[in-house]
Amino acid sequence: MFRADYYYEERSMTIAIIIIILSWFFYRRHIPVQGVREIDLQSLTKEDVAIVDTRDFQSSSRNSINQAFCMPLSYLKRHYHEIPEKDVIIVAEDRIEKNLSARILKGRGIQVIGYVLMNNESWLN
Repeated sequence: MFRADYYYEERSMTIAIIIIILSWFFYRRHIPVQGVREIDLQSLTKEDVAIVDTRDFQSSSRNSINQAFCMPLSYLKRHYHEIPEKDVIIVAEDRIEKNLSARILKGRGIQVIGYVLMNNESWLN
């Protein structure tokens, strides 16, 4: 009887760990970052902020944005120190990319004030 209790206790612990990991994964990708709101780029003066384009190189080169600092999401952790020391606006392809980028940059001490999703193509050259 002791072995059966141990087995169920171990199994319950494994399930709990899996649920915690899946919850963390869901949170990082799908829950919006506080204080980061959608921005209208045309209403800002571009000297006030650094625009960081986190889309992949193919998307950002196809639909470029003037004065944007191109740094794909996969490069942010390694090259975040190259971003100018200004408030940052993120340009992303979708909400998941926006959430991940904002979390990475905020975790490195960079002030992210807003984002632009490229579903709205009025910012293109």
